[in-house]
Amino acid sequence: SEAVITMRDPDNPANTVNGLAYAYYLGSWGKLPDFSGMTPTKTGTEDTFDILTERTVADGYAFVFTGYIDVPSDGVYTFYTTSDDGSMLYIGTQLVVNNDGQHGPAEASGVIGLKTGKHAIRVPFMESGGGEFLEVHYDGPGIWRQLIPSSSLFRAQ
Repeated sequence: SEAVITMRDPDNPANTVNGLAYAYYLGSWGKLPDFSGMTPTKTGTEDTFDILTERTVADGYAFVFTGYIDVPSDGVYTFYTTSDDGSMLYIGTQLVVNNDGQHGPAEASGVIGLKTGKHAIRVPFMESGGGEFLEVHYDGPGIWRQLIPSSSLFRAQ
């Protein structure tokens, strides 16, 4: 018998524009910290999950990207992060991808059922030392695995 996957209702916020909001932090961590009690060094917006353009140092930093992903149809979606060092991916409050810790480029993935529309997405990322890398892919009904395009990412105005 197949497991029944619950389909998450979309958040569908009003007044969104393309892109993501980011918060940028300086520090050194062995794993992703709880950013909720931390004050970011700076905040802003980007088109996509870009860790290189706005960073101010090569090591010892973190980003938290927040926004919404617009999915075109009901179904089961797989999300992937490839990161160096740690990353996670949340849809709403649900942890979908756990790729935490200090490591070279590594991929992790997870599956979630989504109904058509815009769903809250949050991707925290940290860079300890060495290389730095983050890519976020997905696939789903009618979508071959691909980098999440900026045209599918939104943020509140």
